[in-house]
Amino acid sequence: MRKFCFQKRFVWKIISIISLIILLIHICLIIFFLDEKPQSNSYEFLHRTNDHSIKYIFSLPQWNIFVRRDDMLSKINRASWCEIPKELNLLAQSLCRLYKIRRCSHLPCQLIYSAAGSFEDMKCLSGGRILQNQHSSAGIKHDFLCKSGYALDLFVKTSNDLSNPSIIADSYAPIVNDLYIDLLNNQYRSPNSMWGLIFNFESISNYPTAADPEKLKFFNVTFGYDRSIYEFIPGPWLFDYVDQIIDTTKRLSLKHVMTNKKPINSPSNTDDYWINQQTNSIQSSYVKAPILWMNSNCQAKSGRTQYVQQMIKYIDVDNFGTCGKNIRPLPSHIVKLQHSENQNLQDRGTYDWKAGKLALTSDYLFTIAIENSLNHDYVTEKLWHAFVAGSVPVYLGAPNIEDWLPCRTDCIIDLRKFKTPQDAALFIKSVAKNRTLYESYHQWRNEPVADKFQKMLNYFSSMRNYSLECILCDMSRQVDQGKSAEQTKKKIIETVGRF
Repeated sequence: MRKFCFQKRFVWKIISIISLIILLIHICLIIFFLDEKPQSNSYEFLHRTNDHSIKYIFSLPQWNIFVRRDDMLSKINRASWCEIPKELNLLAQSLCRLYKIRRCSHLPCQLIYSAAGSFEDMKCLSGGRILQNQHSSAGIKHDFLCKSGYALDLFVKTSNDLSNPSIIADSYAPIVNDLYIDLLNNQYRSPNSMWGLIFNFESISNYPTAADPEKLKFFNVTFGYDRSIYEFIPGPWLFDYVDQIIDTTKRLSLKHVMTNKKPINSPSNTDDYWINQQTNSIQSSYVKAPILWMNSNCQAKSGRTQYVQQMIKYIDVDNFGTCGKNIRPLPSHIVKLQHSENQNLQDRGTYDWKAGKLALTSDYLFTIAIENSLNHDYVTEKLWHAFVAGSVPVYLGAPNIEDWLPCRTDCIIDLRKFKTPQDAALFIKSVAKNRTLYESYHQWRNEPVADKFQKMLNYFSSMRNYSLECILCDMSRQVDQGKSAEQTKKKIIETVGRF
């Protein structure tokens, strides 16, 4: 009987605890949903004045970045959301469709109403130039202020004498007609609303609307890496490494490159590479092939994975990427250098992968540098990493790669010159066996860069004085003054020339 009473009390305790837990869950849910309710609109639209010394730009890239912030669209943040005003509903719905945002009756209030932190202020000089530090030191003041923001109330006219803002498009999202043409162009474009687009670092093959001539004709100014499509060329990948290529005090010398390669501890031990003829420490070397391959995008449109897999049949390749067969783990000294213990390629934003890759590349005679797309002027860090580290690039990519090379003679293995991967592999093997022939690919290290390469650098150096924002705002001011907006672009081209 006593045992039965004990069991009965125990069951009631369990039931009471469960009931309490359920009650607490209900209370938490009520609080959560009360907090989730978007706040009532106590915000006001931005009160712009008809001051021609301040010009406004609505930046779609900034709007997208704000939306994509961690948890910005999660329920926990909806207490700071606002209902979309009817004046902006059509525009907001179109943007939500573009960026695949569901339930677009409310948005974070910062996306609707401008605040102090909504703008990136850029001080500009006439002609689309940026006010540089040296200008300020010399007492030169800016001619006008260009304010680039992401709040939708930039499109609300609080007085009849105001115009719509200029626009910078998001070139990494589709340039769709219903937003850009039917809505922004037809309903939100004033005579002094200038449109700009900048496309860089990614392949046009993956973002075709950014190069569509029918779309681009709606834009007043276009920046992009392909000279055959865009008006101005922004700073390329090269600029992260340019000092180590043009500055002879920072560039690896021919002597350094030729005396610091690791011997090749080939498993087959059948190839007599020149580097092995000057050392007795072959067995201790982690390098097992003359070619380094690091590739993480295995389905690139250039077909590089398939190409290298064919090459491997005829020459040894050390594979430290994620594609193909016989993938090797990174050497311990490289892992330690880049601080990537217990990390993988997907986590490379958390460690110094660039330092690791450059150190690894420096030990190899050749490095695979095949772009993910074979587009005009599309030259990425793959080429520059090899040059900076002292390895000969095995290159396939931009069909006009000659325009981008710092050398006066051969400095890359140009895969376009070979009919098959087998032909390329056999040629690379012959170079790896001949010290004099290999050395010729580094001869440029003892010479000034090619004239056309220097002219290209001069162009980019001049373009650093300008920004897309300042150019758009200056063109808008020209219209305000009854002048032609095209004069701004014309003067820039006369100043910097064409690349």
